[in-house]
Amino acid sequence: MHGDSRAALWRPSSGWVPKRWQALTPARFLIYAILAFVLIGLFGRVVTFPLGHDEQIHVSAGQLLFQAPLYQALGYNHLPGLPLLLHTLYALTGDSYLLLKGRLLIFLCWIATGLLLYRFALRQAGDRHVALAALLVLVAGVLMGPAGMLVTNNFLPVPFAILSFDLFLRGLDEGRIRAGLLFLSGLAMGFAAVLKVSYVFLGPPFALAALLLPRALPFGERVRRVFVPLIIGGLVGCSPALVVLISDPYGLFAHTVRYFSHGHLAYWEQATAAKAMSFPEKIMVAEGVWLAGSGLLALILAGVFAGTLVRRAGAAALAWWPIPLAAALAAFGALGAFVPTPAFPQYYEPPVPFFILLFILLYRRLDAEARHWMAAVLGSVGALALISVTPRLAAAVPGVAQPVRWTGTVTHEQGQQIRAVLDRAGARGRVATLSPIAVLEGGLPIYREFAAGPFLYRVAQYLPAADRPYFTTTTPHGLSAFLDADPPAAILVGEEGELDAAFASYARLRGYRLLPIGGDETRLFVRPDADGLALLERGVSHNGAPLSERTAD
Repeated sequence: MHGDSRAALWRPSSGWVPKRWQALTPARFLIYAILAFVLIGLFGRVVTFPLGHDEQIHVSAGQLLFQAPLYQALGYNHLPGLPLLLHTLYALTGDSYLLLKGRLLIFLCWIATGLLLYRFALRQAGDRHVALAALLVLVAGVLMGPAGMLVTNNFLPVPFAILSFDLFLRGLDEGRIRAGLLFLSGLAMGFAAVLKVSYVFLGPPFALAALLLPRALPFGERVRRVFVPLIIGGLVGCSPALVVLISDPYGLFAHTVRYFSHGHLAYWEQATAAKAMSFPEKIMVAEGVWLAGSGLLALILAGVFAGTLVRRAGAAALAWWPIPLAAALAAFGALGAFVPTPAFPQYYEPPVPFFILLFILLYRRLDAEARHWMAAVLGSVGALALISVTPRLAAAVPGVAQPVRWTGTVTHEQGQQIRAVLDRAGARGRVATLSPIAVLEGGLPIYREFAAGPFLYRVAQYLPAADRPYFTTTTPHGLSAFLDADPPAAILVGEEGELDAAFASYARLRGYRLLPIGGDETRLFVRPDADGLALLERGVSHNGAPLSERTAD
């Protein structure tokens, strides 16, 4: 056989190679490889990120929603969006692996945010390089920390905020008014606020834009055709909060506004942990978010694109209405971030997605020649973002193949172990703990007074007397009397440091037995009730099996 004929046997042809593979250039392959690496690394990081204190209140509220009042009984201190999401998820998939399912919800939030950002970039800029840069910039910031990994309401509003902005632009695209898209924009905006109240900053810029656009219409027409659909959608989106507001206005106000402005603030004023209380200290926290990682890279691109646009087309080119709208949303998000005290990094994340949307919109306004020159800037910023995030993503990749080490799996197994130990010891009743997730994973009952984890218990003594009727909890000083009135079957400690001290002290003073359940920190004290005590002293379990047991210190 001739050489040319042999070579022809190995040449790809449309007969057996898919057309998409035939078009797979080295550059496109590299892009796919980067996206796959980021996706796998994100999944591994989300499912293996250590258990966070903030997750205790959200997961337990999601599991116990509709079993007890969300605020006055369970002590929840946010709007009801996340408990509703989690409760729906648990109702559809079962009430086991609660934390793991919550973490998977967070990963789906990453997927949704990435897809929305990618589609927005393609629709507005028509350039996959901009879309890829936007994705890489997104993952290079504070969201790679607890804010974007834990089952909390810090990250979940982001895709709804992006969706709201995208739908608003499409609803007014080229001067054509699409009331349905404006309604959906308001719906997404409202639900973002129900997930986290700080996202009410979306309202004023959108409302003002709805009153001003399109400029060619009379004001009355704008109100009827733009403002009204948007506002109706917003009201529907935030309807869960409105229902609570109507049914329990004082409870909602006490557990949200009053909680953070009084008890929460007083607790942190006396706490010795590092904190940012003053405005200068808040500025330093903001600087660490906006002038580092995602914030800095997005602002660099926005600044470079804006400067190029002004030089080539004049300042009037910046007046295209989506640009000032994105800038206004970022500004309102930044201003709102300074309201809570003390300040934490996740509070300063809301404007960052709008920094990204802003540079995408500015890129759209550039002419072809300017885009050619900006390709190097996009590539450099994307490379910096990838380099900065690679160590964290790479470290998480091996965890993908080890489900037994996923945080949700470990926590579920711990809950099952707690249940097994209590069954063997013959202990029946509720478990007192500030770490309710593990107990709920075991299908065991908890005290609703501690359903919020440490967050209500630690501020209880600082609550104003006028607010206390709206809270169901106790204080460290009143814990002994509270538990004596209804002694727990067991007490679980180890995750909340000093806050667990009163629980451990009570267990020791009342003769609770310390039983091993594994782990370096977690300790389980079991009440030696009448039949269980005799069996424990004989070294056997409730069902007659040997039981390893040691007495509390």
